[in-house]
Amino acid sequence: MEASDKKKSLLKICKILFLILVAAFLVRFFYRNYDDFRNLDVRINWGVFAVSILFYFAYKLTLASLWHYITIQNQCAIRYRDAVSAYLYSILGKYIPGKVFMLLARVPAYKEANVQLRRVTVCFFLENMCTLLGAAFLFLISLFFFPNELLNDYKWITVGLIVLFFICINPRIVNFFLKYVEKLTKMQDIQLSISYGQMLKIVLLFILNWLVAGVGFYMLTCSIYPLPPSQLLYAAGVFGLSCIIGILAVFAPSGIGVREGIMLVGLGLVMPEEYAMIVSILSRLWMTVAELLLIGIVLVINKLRKLRG
Repeated sequence: MEASDKKKSLLKICKILFLILVAAFLVRFFYRNYDDFRNLDVRINWGVFAVSILFYFAYKLTLASLWHYITIQNQCAIRYRDAVSAYLYSILGKYIPGKVFMLLARVPAYKEANVQLRRVTVCFFLENMCTLLGAAFLFLISLFFFPNELLNDYKWITVGLIVLFFICINPRIVNFFLKYVEKLTKMQDIQLSISYGQMLKIVLLFILNWLVAGVGFYMLTCSIYPLPPSQLLYAAGVFGLSCIIGILAVFAPSGIGVREGIMLVGLGLVMPEEYAMIVSILSRLWMTVAELLLIGIVLVINKLRKLRG
C-alpha cells in the first residue's frame, strides 16, 4: 500500500473515531437529562420557536463566512464552499472536551489545498478570540439593561470597560501577550499580522453576528415565557456570557452544564426560576438540533455535488 493510500485510510479511521466520540458524548448528555426533557410541562409557541431556529441558522452560517474571511486576511483561504463545509463539520468537535478537535476537523480541507497548518492554527486562534470578544461586548452592552437597580450607580464602569475593550483589541497589545503564550506552549509564529483597522472590522462583524444569535435566543425564550422587548439585549447578554464561560470551560464538552447554570441564574432575574430552568435546558436542544440540521444539509448538498460530477 502506498504512503498516500495509508494516509487516506488513517484519515478515514480518524473520522470514524471522531464521529463515534461525538455520538457517545451526545448520548451521554441526553441520557443524563432525560427526566428533565420528559417532565417538561410547558406550552411552546412553535411559530416563534421556528423563527428562533432560523436566527441560529443565520448565526452559524455567518460564523462560517467570518472564518473564511479571517483566512483571506491571513492569506490561507480555500474555496468558499469548502471553507464553509469544513467549518460546519468542525462544529461536532465542540462536543468533545478540549477545543482541539474543532481545529483538527478543519485541517484536511486545508491540507488538500497545501495550506500550512500554522496559518490555519493562527486563524483558528483569531476566530476563537474574536468569538469571545464579540460575546463579551454583547454582555457589556446588556449591563445597561440589567433588570434591577444594582448597577445604576456603576454604569460609568461599564462605559470604561467598553472603552478598554476597544483599546485591548489592538493587535500590538494582543501580540504582546502572545509572545508569552509562545514561550509557554513552545509554539512559533502565532502572533497576529493584521492591522488595528482589520482587527476592529473583524471584531465588529463578530459583535453583529452575536446580536443575531442573541435575538434568536430572545425569541427562543419568548416561545416559552413572554419577555418584553426591553429585555431583548439583556437576554442576549445572558446568552453571550453563558457562551463565554462555556468556551472557557475546556473540561466540559460544548460547555455542557456550565452554560445552563449561567442561563438559569441570569434569566432567573427576569422570569420565574422554573421557566428559566426550562429555557436553559431547551436552549441546549435548540442549539444542538439546529447545528446537526445544518451539518446534515451541508452533507447532503456535498454528496449531491459529487454525484453530479
